[in-house]
Amino acid sequence: MNYDKDKVDELTLSLLYLVAHERREGCGAVAWKGFDWETMNRLYNKGYISNPVGKSKSVVMTEAGFLKAKELFEKHFSADAKTVSLPKFTSFAKKRWHQIPEMIRKDLMNNVWCGRCRSETSMQLREGVLEQRSLVLRGTCKRCGGEVARVIESED
Repeated sequence: MNYDKDKVDELTLSLLYLVAHERREGCGAVAWKGFDWETMNRLYNKGYISNPVGKSKSVVMTEAGFLKAKELFEKHFSADAKTVSLPKFTSFAKKRWHQIPEMIRKDLMNNVWCGRCRSETSMQLREGVLEQRSLVLRGTCKRCGGEVARVIESED
């Protein structure tokens, strides 16, 4: 069967958080390793867990692995997870936005100034409109949730 191995790894890592025990601050945690070997080996190769091969019924999660597992568990299984709606664009703004190469669009979204954080941050895009030939993107700061905007001036 053809499947997205990265998604399987992500969900397996998040479930390792669920079965983690013996947390050692700064060192990771120990978790039961009742998952398929291929996935566990990939998580080992990514540096999230110790080598899963052996007689032990548990595996040591690295600190990075434990923190990533916690983040992913909350992302996928939190009861109060927020649903994020798709951004709303006017038809002209959408056309202009898609004329920008995808790599540049990502850079634009990941380099926004937040007045509340008083630093550069990433934007959760909410809407896009054309105002006086400039594309105006509005959204929220991914760090603090404050309002942020990005203006992309017309080239002509």
